[in-house]
This record gives sequence, structure tokens and C-alpha cells, in this order.
Amino acid sequence: MGIVIAILANALLLFALAWLLPYDGASGTGIISSGTWSLYLVWGALLGVLNFFVKPVLKIFGFPFILLSFGLFTFVITGIILAMLEWVLSAANLPGVRFEIEGFSTYAFAVAICSVFNILYRLVFK
Repeated sequence: MGIVIAILANALLLFALAWLLPYDGASGTGIISSGTWSLYLVWGALLGVLNFFVKPVLKIFGFPFILLSFGLFTFVITGIILAMLEWVLSAANLPGVRFEIEGFSTYAFAVAICSVFNILYRLVFK
């Protein structure tokens, strides 16, 4: 049951990111997203896999930086996870499916939203 809740929470997070940070053609920043709820569930599962397998490894290797920055380096790790998710989804090259994060400011806001969401998720479900 816990894995289903985690996948649903990740899908909701990705949907919220796409809704809160839409692509703006004038500035060239935002999240370009196209897909159905079933695709968001697949993306949520993929984000869960990355968080489960890759994030702990990045935290182990980044531990000195996490200590030196008083934990702020975890934002960089979250940004790396989001970049990896974007890379995997673009490498899959599925027709009609897009999830692209454009611009540094969009990444910064997306990482902040993800961090707040993860804190709330851990408080409620763990």
C-alpha cells in the first residue's frame, strides 16, 4: 500500500509542478508537459525509483558538501534527480510525451516545491 501512495504522491507532485510552473514562450522558462494521468503515474513511479536508488548514493557521495553547506546541498541533489528524470523521459522518445524543465529559475522553483512536498509527505505518511 505504501508504494501505491508514494507513486500517487509523486504523480501529484509532477502534475503540480507542471501546473504551477507552466512554460512561458516569451521568457523561455517553465515546464513543458504533455501527457495523461496514466503517464503521470508512470513518471511518478520512475521518480520513485530514482529517489529510492540514486538519491541515497548521491547523498553518500555528497555528504561532505551537505555538512559544509548545513544541508543546503540536498537541494542540488534534488535538482540532479529532476534533471535525471527529465533526461530519462526525453531519452525514451515516446510520441506525444514531453516533460521538459526549461531555465535555471524553473529548476530552482521546482526543487523548492519538491523539497517542501517531500517534507510534508514524510510528516504525513512516514
